[in-house]
Amino acid sequence: MYLVTPTEDTWRKSEIGFKERWNFPNCIGSIDGKHVEIKCPNKSGTSYFCYKNYFSIVLLAIVDPYYNFIIVDIGSYGRHSDSAIFENSSFYREFVDNKTILPPKPLPGTDTPVPHVFVGDEGFKLQTYLMRPFPRKAIVENLEKKNYNKRHCRARRVVENAFGILAQKWRVFFRPIECDVETAVHVIKAACCLHNFIRTTANGTTDERESTEDIINQTSSAFSTSTRLRERSSDMAQAVRNHFVHYFNYLSQ
Repeated sequence: MYLVTPTEDTWRKSEIGFKERWNFPNCIGSIDGKHVEIKCPNKSGTSYFCYKNYFSIVLLAIVDPYYNFIIVDIGSYGRHSDSAIFENSSFYREFVDNKTILPPKPLPGTDTPVPHVFVGDEGFKLQTYLMRPFPRKAIVENLEKKNYNKRHCRARRVVENAFGILAQKWRVFFRPIECDVETAVHVIKAACCLHNFIRTTANGTTDERESTEDIINQTSSAFSTSTRLRERSSDMAQAVRNHFVHYFNYLSQ
């Protein structure tokens, strides 16, 4: 579901914001999925039952560097992974499969074109268009990978912050939504739209005074994250991430 259909200008503004505000060039969005607790749907079996032992639907979102929702996908079964939901979304088919997002361009100070990417957590598979952090065991004795993870985390937490702001404004997320699934989807969509409206009209000043730590804590009590995805990535995807590793360790200030 598009709040406003993203255009090339949308992605370019987002890329500029991630580069200037979070020092992560060629990033066009922070992506994550959260479980929204709902009452048990009638005759649904275990479809909506998630690993947290309650019934839920997933709010998958791509957020810009200013905590605004660019795209949301709402209503997938709680038992599905973030990666599977993303790859089955209409956004994926239109923008990723058809390659209508921004074309590759070199990172600052380099000559090799690098794809524009989203940044996500361990719930997503590493792809040429989607970066995930290195596993903990890989960074224990590797300073370069550790530095990459720090920069990745800084950009990725934007979506966590957005979820925290959303929950703080709309307290319905702190308890199970007591309605049928279709109505719950509409409630979540309305909250996301109102979130963007408030941030646009208030220029973000109210929410940005809150500390990141407070926002993250509010998120953890309102939403649950998805499980980690353990799946081997392609050599091309690893090569793209290595470009960012090199940039963050030797070229970025």
